[in-house]
Amino acid sequence: MIEENRIFDYFKVRLEELPCNLCGKDNFAVLAKRSGNGLLAQTCMCRNCGLIYINPRMTKAGYDDYYKYFYRQDRASAKGRNLVQSEKNNWIEQNFLRARKFGLALGGLLKDYFKPGLTIDIGSSTGGVLYGLREAIGNLDLLGIEPSIAESNFANQKGVKTLNALFENIPEKEIGKAANILCVQSLNHLLDPRSFFQRCFEYLQDGGCLILSVKNFRHQARRAGSIEAGVQIDHPFMFTPETLKLFVESVGFKVVYLDVDEGKSEFDLRKQRNEGLSRHHIRLAAEKPEKWAGGRMAGVSKPDVYWKSRLQFWKPYVKLYYWLFYSHRLSFLRKTF
Repeated sequence: MIEENRIFDYFKVRLEELPCNLCGKDNFAVLAKRSGNGLLAQTCMCRNCGLIYINPRMTKAGYDDYYKYFYRQDRASAKGRNLVQSEKNNWIEQNFLRARKFGLALGGLLKDYFKPGLTIDIGSSTGGVLYGLREAIGNLDLLGIEPSIAESNFANQKGVKTLNALFENIPEKEIGKAANILCVQSLNHLLDPRSFFQRCFEYLQDGGCLILSVKNFRHQARRAGSIEAGVQIDHPFMFTPETLKLFVESVGFKVVYLDVDEGKSEFDLRKQRNEGLSRHHIRLAAEKPEKWAGGRMAGVSKPDVYWKSRLQFWKPYVKLYYWLFYSHRLSFLRKTF
């Protein structure tokens, strides 16, 4: 009980400065100083490739404590919910049902890209996404990898084989070559996305597919009219369609599908939300070349991505974009023109 009630003080945790995880450079512009709920979080954009990340950030030990003792409270407060009341709900069952609906929708959308065989979901939670995928596609051998004991136990009870572990702690020989690897709404939480992508590439069979569903930070900022609104301390990395595509290509993948919610009409967004898909997201499918000769890109330098993104994240531009395309006060003008 003492451990459960342990107080996490974000303002006293040790911070560390790191170079860009995509290109390795240490030259960045500052976009924001605080998170959406007012916590100190310096959000930077790499001047060499455009990747957006929190720097400095908590150490791995700090994030471990954050997830153990503060994560639910922090996210509940950011969404304006009462933590005690939200905890009263049967959240595990609700999580499974929402994820199952998402899996059904994702399977219907990307069924042409899934390969038959071992399908691994990294950060699989209650197993709902894999459960829905199996209903939508069928010919899949499911395996979830989830660090939460309660959620992995629930998934196993639902018939979705799930290992209670971190992906980086499982040797390839223990699970074998995968036909598909999914990472659904978990990529923002990783402390080392480059190592994650490299590991996925190694664990996939030739011709295997990587499926990602990731929040589009630019879309979040534009819809809110504020860069800070999209910043969360549990999201050390934030992605745009351009940097996500650049990242997966940098380790050897070939992008074969890219779907971006940004720019879609409100009608289309509501329709896909009703079907089970999230909004403000990027959905990407990438294949490992069947005859991969080995090696990786020596480096990533895309200053054109930086300069284009820098303008898009200029605060007056973000605010203007919001007023023109998302503000309810000007909705009558959009309908007129």
